[in-house]
Amino acid sequence: MQEVVLFYNALDVLTRQILDSKGAIPSKTIADAKVAIQEMAKYSQKRHNGTSRTRSTKISNGLAAIQAQLNNLGREIKKMNEKVYTTHVGCEQCKGPHHTKYFPLKEEGKTLKEA
Repeated sequence: MQEVVLFYNALDVLTRQILDSKGAIPSKTIADAKVAIQEMAKYSQKRHNGTSRTRSTKISNGLAAIQAQLNNLGREIKKMNEKVYTTHVGCEQCKGPHHTKYFPLKEEGKTLKEA
């Protein structure tokens, strides 16, 4: 019983109160005290693992959302760069106000040479 009392005395106040919620540990038998300590340890471990898992899932979801935003931003910047290029250079085929890659290869059945 002395080892249980030494263990109990080393606990912080909050942990003692939680442990004593089912009856004061020093007044229990050694077997009952050990069972109470084991139950509290199991509960604490389950709670900690669940909290850690939830926290890591939230972080992972947050990182995925940030990655998606960065991907969208990258696409928007690419579109903006194409618009700037189009404004400054224009179509190299017809000198129109569109990017060369959007130059129609066939306009109403005409070939590129006929257009």
